[in-house]
Amino acid sequence: MQLRRRSGFVSIICVAISVSIAAAQAPNANREIAQGRQALNQGRYDEAIQHFEKASELMPTNVFVQLNVATAFAQKYVPGDNKPANTALADEAIKHFQTVIDLDTSRDASRTATKGIAYIDAQMNKFDEARDYYSKAEQLDPTDPQPFYYTALIDWTLVSQFRKQERTMLGLKPTEFLADKDHKACIAVREKNWSNLDDGIDNLNKALDLNPKYEEAITYMNLIYVERADVECDDPGARKSDLKTADEWTQKLLAVRKTKAAHSKKEEDDDQ
Repeated sequence: MQLRRRSGFVSIICVAISVSIAAAQAPNANREIAQGRQALNQGRYDEAIQHFEKASELMPTNVFVQLNVATAFAQKYVPGDNKPANTALADEAIKHFQTVIDLDTSRDASRTATKGIAYIDAQMNKFDEARDYYSKAEQLDPTDPQPFYYTALIDWTLVSQFRKQERTMLGLKPTEFLADKDHKACIAVREKNWSNLDDGIDNLNKALDLNPKYEEAITYMNLIYVERADVECDDPGARKSDLKTADEWTQKLLAVRKTKAAHSKKEEDDDQ
């Protein structure tokens, strides 16, 4: 499951980047953190890790220092690369995130660390573990739409991978449906995918209830209805309805983007 690694991960762990530590508390640690963040922003991950680890030695019980260390390791980790040196980076990130959770001195930091572990687990295709941590994040903050969205993304990934595999084996064209080629195969895909489809739609609805302009959630609502349409094996009417719903979500996405663009333009005009 390879998401938009840099932008997606940074959005999850933004607390680690935005929280500053009082200079009076540990000036040397703050210097290391500042240098680490500069290196991290410029993609110099090894250098960032060195600076953050030095800060961690100076302030081992500060959760925000631990978040920065975890962030650097997580950013260097490359999804899909199973070499020991690469998976060790993920393990290090998880270790520091877990330290934040164990210290339990900040609810915000604990929530951020929980989402960080979930995200890395998902990148490593450890979907059950990722679900568990996203569920914990939901409990820590039921008003945060991200855990619902990323849980739905796991559902969509599992659904899409299996359906595409079957379609490839059958040699289907993009315009053809599973049932048109092999009804038994369609039923098999439906039986395997249906619970994930239901779960994905439910979680996307929860995310959008919390943030109706959540563009990524709207995008995947479109995609998951396309997936469901292909396994409406015995009901052409339901297939047509799913495709219509998918198109409606596309239109909603365009409307949200148009509104945001107009708002941004207004802000620019007001600043001039």
